[in-house]
Amino acid sequence: MNYFPQSLQKVIEDISNLPGYGEKSAQRFATTLLKMPRGEAVDLVRNIAIMLDKIHPCVECGIYTEEEEICPICKSEERDKTYICVVEESFDAYTIEKTGKFTGVYHVLGGRLSPLEGVGPEKLNIKSLLERIKKYSAKEVLIATNPTVEGEATANYIHNLLKKYPVNITRLAYGLPFGSVLENADEFTLSKALEYRIKV
Repeated sequence: MNYFPQSLQKVIEDISNLPGYGEKSAQRFATTLLKMPRGEAVDLVRNIAIMLDKIHPCVECGIYTEEEEICPICKSEERDKTYICVVEESFDAYTIEKTGKFTGVYHVLGGRLSPLEGVGPEKLNIKSLLERIKKYSAKEVLIATNPTVEGEATANYIHNLLKKYPVNITRLAYGLPFGSVLENADEFTLSKALEYRIKV
C-alpha cells in the first residue's frame, strides 16, 4: 500500500521538472511550504499566481515587466538605445541596473548556449538582437553573459555574429573581487584577471 500523499508527490514531481531542481531540493521546498503557517503559505501561492498573471517579457528587450508591452527602461527617453547590454536572464540586467553605471538598454537572451541541455542558438533571443542593432544603429554591444563555460560559448557565438556589423563589441571584464586574496583565487578567475589587466 502506498502511504505517500498523492498531492505532495505531484508537487514534488512538478518542482523536480524545473531546471536546477532535483528531487531532494523539491522535497525541501514542499516540506518548507507545509511547515509554514497556513496563511503565509497561501499568501505565497497566491503571490506566485499573481506574478504569473502580471509578469511577461518586454516585447523590445525581453526583460520581465508588469507594463503592457514595453518595459520602463526601453520606454525611457533618458536611456541611450545605441548602447545595448546583452545578458542571459532578466535578473542579470536587474543586478547591473543596481550599479547605476549603465545608461543604455538591455537585451535578454533568455538563457545561454548549452548543447547538453538541448539549447542551441535558435532557442535564444538572438535574432531580435540583430534587428535592434540595425534599428537603432547601435554604437556598442556589451556582452555580459556569465563567466561560465556556457556563458563564454554564448559570448563567442554572439561576437562572431556581430563582426559583420559596424558596432563596437565589448565584454564585461573579469577579474579578482575587491578584498580577495590571490592565493584563494581560482585558476579561471586569475587567468582572466591577467588577460584583462589594465594600464595604471
